[in-house]
Amino acid sequence: IRSGGSIPIVTDFQDVLKIPSVMMGFGLPDDNLHAPNEKFHIPNFYRGIETICLFFEKVGGKA
Repeated sequence: IRSGGSIPIVTDFQDVLKIPSVMMGFGLPDDNLHAPNEKFHIPNFYRGIETICLFFEKVGGKA
């Protein structure tokens, strides 16, 4: 598992809960995350929604 500096808890979730964690990023390098001029490209927002829906569809029912 790899996680950004602001979300190290993801590794703990996997270690404590004994379940895999999945992280997906939909931002662009120039989104300036956490900066005063932070932004998020709206088409990526909608692509992210579609991706998550497809992900759940693909892994649904697999335990």
